[in-house]
Amino acid sequence: KSRFIEVFGDPVTNPRDWEVKLLGEVCDMKAGKNIKACDISEINTGTLYPCYGGNGLRGYVEKYSHEGNIPLIGRQGALCGNVNYARGRFYATERAVVTQPKVKINNYWLYYILNELDLNRFSIGAAQPGLTIGKLNRVKIPIAPLDMQNQFADFVKQVDKLKFEMQKSLKKMENNFNSLIQRAFKGELFK
Repeated sequence: KSRFIEVFGDPVTNPRDWEVKLLGEVCDMKAGKNIKACDISEINTGTLYPCYGGNGLRGYVEKYSHEGNIPLIGRQGALCGNVNYARGRFYATERAVVTQPKVKINNYWLYYILNELDLNRFSIGAAQPGLTIGKLNRVKIPIAPLDMQNQFADFVKQVDKLKFEMQKSLKKMENNFNSLIQRAFKGELFK
């Protein structure tokens, strides 16, 4: 997030004076498809697809509705306006807005800028806040040059890769530590 702001500035105030377009000009946005709650499993058996609702991952389902690397905008509930990034084959429920670029744009960069736009501020309703696609179509979005978008996406992918490697190392260290603790309690360390 800090790298995004450092490179592109706050997208709401647009201090870099990027060209501004309406989100509806940049993306085709459609709500996902309806699905019964009983068709969503909490556990992925390995053959199921991720199912995204308005607040992110809801569970796993037998079929997919979309394929690709696509930002999803939650459109209903207290957390409406939150943005998730779906990868590969997935199912999007009616409470998620699937954003498909109409213009040449980096999807990963789009995900980050949508997050920074704080879309929840455009929600309507008190008891059950929501975002309409019509309202989202009118959100102003500054468009940075594509080469800068791609550089940022490459940077984030490298950071994510490093994070994954560090988490893997941390897990290995935790396993080794737990093994040592067990051996210590059994009196097997100093024989």
